[in-house]
Amino acid sequence: MLSDAFDALPDAAYLFGWNRQLCRANSAARELQNSNSPQGKTCCEMFWHVDGAAGCVVDRALESGEKVAVEIMAGADGNSSISIIVEPLKPCAEREEPSALVVVRDISELRRAEAEALAHKSFLASIADRTPDEIYALDVAGRITWMNERAEAYKLQMLPAINYLDLISEDSRKVAQENLARTLAGDDHECEVVLSCLDGSTRHAEAHSSPLWKDGEVDGVLVFLRDVTERKRVHELMAQSDKLRAVGELAAGVAHNLNNSLTVIQGRAQLLLRNATDEVSAKSLAVITNAVEDGTKTLRRILEFARRDSASEFAPVELGYLVSSSIDIARPKWQSKSSTRKIEVKVEGNGPVYVMGEQAELREVILNLIFNAVDAMTEGGTMEIGVRAEIESGCFWVADTGRGMEPETVSRIFEPFFTTKGALGSGLGLSASHGIITRHKGEILVVSEPGEGTRFEVRLPLCDKNDRYLKKPAAVDSEPVPV
Repeated sequence: MLSDAFDALPDAAYLFGWNRQLCRANSAARELQNSNSPQGKTCCEMFWHVDGAAGCVVDRALESGEKVAVEIMAGADGNSSISIIVEPLKPCAEREEPSALVVVRDISELRRAEAEALAHKSFLASIADRTPDEIYALDVAGRITWMNERAEAYKLQMLPAINYLDLISEDSRKVAQENLARTLAGDDHECEVVLSCLDGSTRHAEAHSSPLWKDGEVDGVLVFLRDVTERKRVHELMAQSDKLRAVGELAAGVAHNLNNSLTVIQGRAQLLLRNATDEVSAKSLAVITNAVEDGTKTLRRILEFARRDSASEFAPVELGYLVSSSIDIARPKWQSKSSTRKIEVKVEGNGPVYVMGEQAELREVILNLIFNAVDAMTEGGTMEIGVRAEIESGCFWVADTGRGMEPETVSRIFEPFFTTKGALGSGLGLSASHGIITRHKGEILVVSEPGEGTRFEVRLPLCDKNDRYLKKPAAVDSEPVPV
């Protein structure tokens, strides 16, 4: 019975004697060796086709007394994988018995299947790692068990988390939790979430979650996160641009109609002023004329902002004088609130610095920066204003010791209608200032930290004071004066 069982084994089985030679083989072994009588051969002769070799797997098994397993390439073309397992047998003193049992199995199909599975796995892993989405595998408790390379790249930027919900900001965590619960119930779901980063910034992402099934039950969740931060920013900019365009069209229409009315008023006032016979009437008409002229300038500035274009002729402007005169104009802004907060103003400068530009527009920029600095110092502080000449540009700056800004706020500070002042601000001051500096072929920079204050710097192309003369401001100078 044992002999029949040995012969019926599906794997090739060999019995080797104490002389290391084959003494018995079953049917599968004879078929594998293509021989009806492989008896008397050694292990090396049978599997490695080497005559007289010593130290083969049978020798190693017998010497160590432990099982030895190897894998070799065999077959006519050498492309078949063969597994060889040698099991040493206990010796018997009464009679000579086989010393080792060798089981040989053709595992070529297994190795081919493994190679195909590995190639398939590598292909899927490559797809998962090269996809533009972050992919997270979660267990039923929401813990992250696996993530792709793109998610690993963001791992350093995100808060260290084991649970998926720890990656989500407080504002959208409830939505993400509900979405996760519905997915664990067996349905696919989508939502938009906000991710928290270590630097305090946030990222917007679309989250698509699918259940992971095992034995007919949900065993986890697969979450795909697609970053839409840039897309949302572009959409917001487009919306702001459309809003600004509508405001510009409205401003242009209103300014046109008001300008017509002011032209009539100014013409009549000037006519009456020529014919005025008493001093009181002449002064009143002069006030009307000046007020109409100021209104005309205001309308012109509205049109320039709407068109983002400037028809003014540029001329040399001395930044030191421009800053000092702007401080005198803005001084009531902080002096009126001196009872509730104390603001110290420091002015720095190293001689005259001339840039090419339009004086009224540049003064508007300085005033905007000063007013913002005063508003930022709600409990008082120090405001530093200065001017310096660099290699190719003239620079002025306004710095404050106020509450500062978050990185996300700094990135949007020049967007139209974006404001941190709530109902007290329009969100147009810095946007208009940015447009003015851009038209002057300059740049405006901002550095800010929460609790550390804010510093704005404006750089403009230098020029020589003798290039041209600044035009006379209306109703101020009697003749053109060089700057």
